[in-house]
Amino acid sequence: MKVKFIKKTKIKKEKTILDVAKDLDLKVKASCGGKGKCGKCIVRVIEGDVSELTKAEKKFFDDDEIEKGLRLACEAKITGDVKIELID
Repeated sequence: MKVKFIKKTKIKKEKTILDVAKDLDLKVKASCGGKGKCGKCIVRVIEGDVSELTKAEKKFFDDDEIEKGLRLACEAKITGDVKIELID
């Protein structure tokens, strides 16, 4: 069975996906404390505006995963309206 929860919020400045998830009390694994080293905070950007891939993200993802929209929540900054899927 699949269950989908949708939470919306507004932010006043660019923040990482991880920071916004924390603001919304959403659980995103980040055992490195959001430093881009553990690769645990994987999310999928379904649509919308986020920052360019960082060096840390390029180490974790291959071309196919990047094409699917996978990002590290601690590295990707929200730059506009966006829809994000949390990956278990």
